[in-house]
Amino acid sequence: MTPAPQPETLPLWIARLAGDQPTMGRQHGALIAEAGGVDRALDHYRDMPERMLVGNGPGVATRLARAAVTAGKELYLARLDRDRVPELRARSIAFMEAAGKTARDARYVGVMDVFQGVVGLAGRLGVGPFAPRARALAMAAAQPACSTVVAWGAASAGGVVRHARNFDFPGIGVWDAAPTLVLCAPDHGLRYGFVATRGGDVPVVTVFNEAGVTVTSHTRFHREVTVGGAAVIDLVHEIGRRATTLAEAAAIAAERPASVTWGLAVSSARERCAVSLEIHAGRVAVVEPAPGADFLTVANRYRHPAMQDGQVASSAAWGLHSDARERRLRQLVAAAAPGGGADSDALMRMLSDREDADAPGVRRHLGGVLAAPYTVHSVVVEPETTSLLLAVGPAPASEGPFVRVRWAWDGPVGAWELGDAGLAGAGITVEPVAIDGVSRDDAGRWTSEAVRLEQTTRDPDAIAAALERAITAAPDDPSLRLGATWSQLRRGDGVRALAHARAGLVRETLPYRRAQLLMGARAPRWSPATPRPRPGCGASSTASAIPTPPTCRPGRAPTAAIRGGPGAAAPEAHLGLLDAS
Repeated sequence: MTPAPQPETLPLWIARLAGDQPTMGRQHGALIAEAGGVDRALDHYRDMPERMLVGNGPGVATRLARAAVTAGKELYLARLDRDRVPELRARSIAFMEAAGKTARDARYVGVMDVFQGVVGLAGRLGVGPFAPRARALAMAAAQPACSTVVAWGAASAGGVVRHARNFDFPGIGVWDAAPTLVLCAPDHGLRYGFVATRGGDVPVVTVFNEAGVTVTSHTRFHREVTVGGAAVIDLVHEIGRRATTLAEAAAIAAERPASVTWGLAVSSARERCAVSLEIHAGRVAVVEPAPGADFLTVANRYRHPAMQDGQVASSAAWGLHSDARERRLRQLVAAAAPGGGADSDALMRMLSDREDADAPGVRRHLGGVLAAPYTVHSVVVEPETTSLLLAVGPAPASEGPFVRVRWAWDGPVGAWELGDAGLAGAGITVEPVAIDGVSRDDAGRWTSEAVRLEQTTRDPDAIAAALERAITAAPDDPSLRLGATWSQLRRGDGVRALAHARAGLVRETLPYRRAQLLMGARAPRWSPATPRPRPGCGASSTASAIPTPPTCRPGRAPTAAIRGGPGAAAPEAHLGLLDAS
């Protein structure tokens, strides 16, 4: 068997900054330029909308589509940049210039908002003649996900607040390949820190401050979007440097209308509680824990009744995924309570879980599970001990390896890599941690490789080959069979698509997934010119891996389709959502 890919991962890089916001941006840029690794993130996110929405294929139509996406992206980013908080915009510019880039590159911190806006816009256009293209646009843009669980009281060992999150986002081999921890001591406001990647001065994904407030951001989709307004990086940054309570965090989020749609999980160690701030361009709503609950789960669906009207989804699978991850987290927290509650290790084990809440006992690598192939950042923050448990390996990051970082809020300005002797003198300690029950497997590595290819080259043959190798490592996983069904239909190989669909149906119990497999199973249409499956050519309906002997030439099915008759095109599929349109 071909070994699973082992992406290069740079050592954890830790920086401490101080001064006003532009000064801290300048310090960060200069320090990371010296350390290296800044180009990978910027190069990836600079043209990510074009790659995700259009791809890099040949042809005049593709070039025209890329040009259109580029023009729209630049207009959107320019407007977001214009509306940013002046000193935070100045910080981003100072960072880029000190890192050897241009001031214009600072606008790419708004790329996350662009994706939210694309799906919201598609939701508005998803009627009448625009519906098919709007659905395809939303499907392509709906890559981010994310899961958070905050525990305290009886749900948490010792009763302290612990805030755990998976960050699921395009950037496999980029974000996860170069983790960073940045501590900031501003001239005005609270001291705060954030976890990011080399090249990202972005206090937005996971942010925590000296008052014990922690914030994690989550994708939401809603029709209430606007081109102007506050970018999510500024919303979270402001909460991180100013909020001492949950009420203050909510008030800060409501100060300026947001550009697009987000959910912010906010916890307070002092208050021993957490809330979800649900945001779109029209309002901010606060979702509190269930009565008597001592935990909160947050994923990607609006929960406040006032926010649900106008909520959109790229496909039915988007809602199914989000709901399944929240249900699974609730199951896991409930299971930990009788033993005294979850500590940081237990919460990280939850983030690495691969079971669907509705299909216990089945280990999955795709679909509505917590350890997603595009989980590029996993962390558990424990504010009361000024420590965090951080994953520092490739996607899915929640499978490790891990380090526990402890820090003092006071210390010298500077930067250190894991293992540097100067860390102790900076008031920072980093210790490797082994977590029982968490390990990597080849199936997970190959699945992440398949999704990485879908997010970058979009090479159908390479994607299909990576999924075949994942299936060899985990032949009993029905989610891989569904992903392989769509990937083979995209290639036009109806023989293999049919074999994978049949193999998946042997073990799949989730109704929506069975329906998708049945759609794939009926897609191939055989004609005299299209050979039927033959022994040794991928025709097996068992759950074993499907070999492709060099002498075997699988039959092609040019008429593969979910709807329509002969000659219909293969479906547009989305590996992250495990869905097709």
